[in-house]
Amino acid sequence: MREIQSIHEPLGQGISVIYELDEIIVDIETPHQRLTIAETPAYGRALFLDGLIQSSEADECLWHEPLIHPAVLIHGEPKRVLVGGAGEGASLRELLRHRCIESIVAVDLDPAVVNACREHLPDWHQGSFDDPRVELRFEDVQATLAEAADGSFDLIVLDITDPVDEGPSVDLFTVRFFTEVARVLADDGIMVLQAGEIDPHDMRVARTVNSTLGAVFPWSCLLKSYVPSFHALWSVRLAAKRSFEREPADLAQRIAKLDGLRMYDLEGHRALLHVPRFLADKLAEPGKIVTGETDARLFAFQGES
Repeated sequence: MREIQSIHEPLGQGISVIYELDEIIVDIETPHQRLTIAETPAYGRALFLDGLIQSSEADECLWHEPLIHPAVLIHGEPKRVLVGGAGEGASLRELLRHRCIESIVAVDLDPAVVNACREHLPDWHQGSFDDPRVELRFEDVQATLAEAADGSFDLIVLDITDPVDEGPSVDLFTVRFFTEVARVLADDGIMVLQAGEIDPHDMRVARTVNSTLGAVFPWSCLLKSYVPSFHALWSVRLAAKRSFEREPADLAQRIAKLDGLRMYDLEGHRALLHVPRFLADKLAEPGKIVTGETDARLFAFQGES
């Protein structure tokens, strides 16, 4: 395989980002995807999957803290957690700050990714893979769901990759998949989804995710965070079978119990939830509902087939 000196990532219509690489730590084709860990001059050490940046040393907290803490604190006291996309272990690191969490089933399709991150991204996972509350499994999260009993989890975190052509997550952004998620989610549970870029010019992905989730869950909530290494406003979707208060009355007290946070606080929570009016108007327009029962799928960076 040819050694790479830079990674060109599609960002939007007519736009791409070039990440220069100072040093390549890992660059392999796994059975599921291309895995690259490299030193970059702009963002320090970074993880790429199929040529798309997943997180960087400089700003990973701007992704992982918003992914985890609003959902846990809005819920109040989740005990049983499923993580789809264990990856770098950073989402596990953040979950384990919460004393209420008793068990985490952490699933990843690709052991090569987890093993590389264990070795080369220690600041991300900080030993979280070895915490006694964590059960690590290497399997398709769809198999995990199929084996789980109804209402097995209080919190389900889907930190999955973007749906790219021939990528491992294409079948996960569908009504069929979200219906199975809803089945194993407790009636008072919350699902958290990595929901992709919010592009004011091209809202196809955001609207499709919104409408597809809405076909399954009666309540959802959008959070967004600007992550410099992503060069975009990135979104997290919370979804549930019942409504939740987006800012519980004692949220400040709940946050104060957490140690080691770098970006998440009460004002940060409010900022994550605030969507500018012009974006809210665009998001309110209906998108396609991807059922999963036909060949139609949501693809980031290209039209649907």
